[in-house]
Amino acid sequence: QSKIQFEMGMIRNHYIGRTFIQPSQFIRDFRVKIKLNPVKDILKGKRVVVVEDSIVRGTTSRARVKNIRDAGARQVHMRVSCPPLKFPCFYGIDFPTKKELIASKYSLEKIRDFIRLDSLEYLSLEGMLKSMQQKREEFCTACFSGEYPTHLAKRPKKTILEER
Repeated sequence: QSKIQFEMGMIRNHYIGRTFIQPSQFIRDFRVKIKLNPVKDILKGKRVVVVEDSIVRGTTSRARVKNIRDAGARQVHMRVSCPPLKFPCFYGIDFPTKKELIASKYSLEKIRDFIRLDSLEYLSLEGMLKSMQQKREEFCTACFSGEYPTHLAKRPKKTILEER
């Protein structure tokens, strides 16, 4: 639909795995460097649109954008296929604490500037749910909305969210 030419401007190492769940920033940074390698001949002088599944802390996206710019891209834009992650997950995904989630503390503009993008857009919660085959009620959206489907613990929810 967009008529934007599609090219593989990054070569992905499939053996690295998810970088956002690594236990330390040092390990996350190292894995980002070896996970995606830019193809300079494709990126040089181009306006690039990167599609991400999510932005957790922003450090992976920032490193990726730096690599793309270092390869000579003229502009870098990002589109994210889910809404901003603003709340921790207590149901199996090893999300960081709320204070580590970049979207829980910064505006779209500040996130864009931190990652060093020319533009940044997220898919809305409604748009994401509409694209799914299952019914809306079958999905947990707590990490986007802060509305958890179960009680978190005996301690007040506010305390748990502040700690995590």
